Amino acid sequence: MTYFEGKTVLITGAATGIGFATARRLTELGARIVIADLDGTGAEAAAQSLPAGCARGFRCDVREDAEVAKLREAVITECGTIDMLINNAARPPVTGPIIDTTLGEWRDALEVNVLGYVQMIKAFLPDMIARRSGHIVNTSSGLALLPDPPIRFMGPYIASKGAQLSMSYAFAHALAGTGVSVSVFCPGVTNTSDRPGGAPPPGPNMPAPADFRIGVPARRTERVSADHAAGILVEGLARNEFLICSQAGYLTDLIAFAKDNFDPQSIVREALAETS
Repeated sequence: MTYFEGKTVLITGAATGIGFATARRLTELGARIVIADLDGTGAEAAAQSLPAGCARGFRCDVREDAEVAKLREAVITECGTIDMLINNAARPPVTGPIIDTTLGEWRDALEVNVLGYVQMIKAFLPDMIARRSGHIVNTSSGLALLPDPPIRFMGPYIASKGAQLSMSYAFAHALAGTGVSVSVFCPGVTNTSDRPGGAPPPGPNMPAPADFRIGVPARRTERVSADHAAGILVEGLARNEFLICSQAGYLTDLIAFAKDNFDPQSIVREALAETS
């Protein structure tokens, strides 16, 4: 029996990408999956593509109190209590010069990527605490750990990802001794879209793709598949790790970054040294 055998796992934003790849991997390990996504039709189709009886799909906008409450009621009624919540839904980055980013774009990122996660936790955590068993996973980003220069084009997105990381620290402390554990997943560069090369969605004054690589160590520009990222996540969860990152060599890089006083410019200096 695997760690996931017989467990019910709810994954938000799992109609596509890393979320769906994780759902598929977990069904192979004996888990029952609940897929929640803003695209309700996509969520149902994703669930139906998995082995019969292993998954259900529901529409949910994590920004809306009423929709999260409706999702909770449907999940409890049709699937029972959940063992693991994987907060994976995200507002994709709107890219462009940070000084041109509107306040509305900042609000949108925080409402989905931070407050949406809190809404889901508040909906499903009480049952976990009552059972003294459960696991919450928040999906952040490798860029929240190692702030490579491309973040200059995605201010609201990276701010929300940093908040997810800090929020996970807070919940880990708050839930110590309750039987509920917390993990934070920080994917590296992952091809999760049908855009050429997995490029970010266009925004105003969209920078050229090459601009995203300026000042970035070459090893951190290599894309992996969603399946690869999901595999790293599942392995880390089976080991009950707090911080899980699919970016190769991230721990060594993180230690070096700390030794450089967490100075973002130290990353640029490293990249320049590679090319000199």
